[in-house]
Order: sequence, then C-alpha cells, then structure tokens
Amino acid sequence: MSSEKQLILDFAQPDAMKSILPNPAILSSHGTKWEGIHVEYHRQSPPAETPEHCFQQHNIGLILNSVTVNGILNGKHYGSEPWQSGQIFIGGAGTDFQSGAVEDPEFMAIAIDPTDFDNTVGESTNSNLIEIIPHWKISDPLIFGIAWALKTELESGGINGTLYIDALKNTLSMHVLHRYCAQKPLRRDFEGGLEPGKLQIVINYINDYLNRDLHIAELAKLVQISPYYFSRLFKQSIGVTPHQYVTQCRIEKAKQLLKRRDLSITHISQQVGFHDHSHFSKTFCKIVGLTPKKYRDSL
Repeated sequence: MSSEKQLILDFAQPDAMKSILPNPAILSSHGTKWEGIHVEYHRQSPPAETPEHCFQQHNIGLILNSVTVNGILNGKHYGSEPWQSGQIFIGGAGTDFQSGAVEDPEFMAIAIDPTDFDNTVGESTNSNLIEIIPHWKISDPLIFGIAWALKTELESGGINGTLYIDALKNTLSMHVLHRYCAQKPLRRDFEGGLEPGKLQIVINYINDYLNRDLHIAELAKLVQISPYYFSRLFKQSIGVTPHQYVTQCRIEKAKQLLKRRDLSITHISQQVGFHDHSHFSKTFCKIVGLTPKKYRDSL
C-alpha cells in the first residue's frame, strides 16, 4: 500500500479506532490522567475486517477469548489460526497491520508513546534508535498480568492513581526492551540508592504536592534520571516503591488532619490526594487498622 493511502492511527486521539472497528471501546483510558500509555478494552460484533493501518505508537494487542485470527503484520501474511486467551501481537510505531474478519473477539489494545518509551528505557541501551521487532501470536505471562492490572484499574475508575499506572507502564516498557527489541539492554548497578541530597529533594516535593496526581516522570526529572531507574533507586533508598511511599505519606497527613474536628473526612481525603472517599477509607483502615471515623473518635 502506498504511503499516500496508508491509514495512520494516532492512539492518543479518543476516536482513533473508530475508522477500523464497528463499535467503540467498552473501557478506555482516554479522559484519565494516564501519561504515555493508552489502553482500550473491546468486544466486537459482528465480524469485520480491518483495513491496513499502522499506529503512531508502539502497540500490543492482547486476545482475551478463543477466536480464529488471520492477519498481515509488516507485510507477512498469517493464515487463519486459533488464538487462545492471553496470546498477543507486538509491533513498534509504524508497524503495518491488517486483520481478517474475527468472530466476536474480546481484546485489549495497549499503545505506548515512543518518546515516553525511549525516556524510560534509554539508560538501558547504548543505541539512540530502539527497534521493536514485530511478534505475532505469542504468549507472555508478564504482559498478560500487566494488561489485566490495567483493565482492572480502568474498571475501578483509576482508584490506585497515576503512580501505580506509571509503574506498570515502566515495567512493561523495560520488559519489551529486554524481550522484543533488537538492541541488547545494558546491565545497571543499583547499589546505594539515591544520593541523600537528591532523595531529600524528592521527599520534599512529594510532601508539598500530596494532593496532586503525581507521576514518576516528574519525580525522576527532579533528580535527572530516567523514570525506571528512579523507581529502582528510590525503592532501594526507602524500602518501598514511590507509589507505596506516597500512599504512606498521604495516610500520615490524614492522621494529622483528622485531629481537626472542623474538617470533614471527605474534605481530608481530597486534601491528601484521594479522589474517591471509599478508597481513602479502605486504604486508611488497611494501614492504620481503623477507619478514619473510628480513628478520629479514638483521639
């Protein structure tokens, strides 16, 4: 197909899949505060062929039921074959793809922004040009687990927050580098964690902005290292992940605010970065052993 006629889809746009699929996504990350990753969950009926197209992002397609699939990936034809739940295809940005009619497919589409991907894995390779090798009909338990966690997060309305999504995205990106890229990743030494001065900068920033949706990339930028290595070094320094640490800080601040009887529990939950009151109560109880109300009553 000529470049003038090729259908190029920008998964960052909410209606990107509308031109190739008959029905909209059941779940979508569009409208969330997720950065660098776009996720959709679909069940499509009736069967429909997709035209030849490519994505502007790196993409992963994950089948969630038993179906028969035939397709073309980067010009290579694959005949009709049975696919089982958990099997995937992977292609880098610009990979050509086309599928024949599939009977009632249930699947997830995951797209990672190439710039975000390069920023995440860049310190792990000597190459300035990272090439993802297309793969068709493979099984990968780690990708399946990450995809299922992303789907669960969409179903919950993003209850675990942006740092949790960032951690999943960064793990997925590094796994793709290690398993599906032409470049060989470098081995890195994590001994020692973050330098004390840099660690204090990050801790101060977290405490100043607990009420915000924080991202690993913004924390990593404070100390000028990649998001993936920041997470590893931070955990070595503190003993927990950035997401876990921020959650602990939010609960500690909530405990202080609960001493003020003039503040409602709903207001306090928002002040410490929980946008869902029920999730705040469950998290507080899990860490403290009491609900926020019972904790306040015990003071």
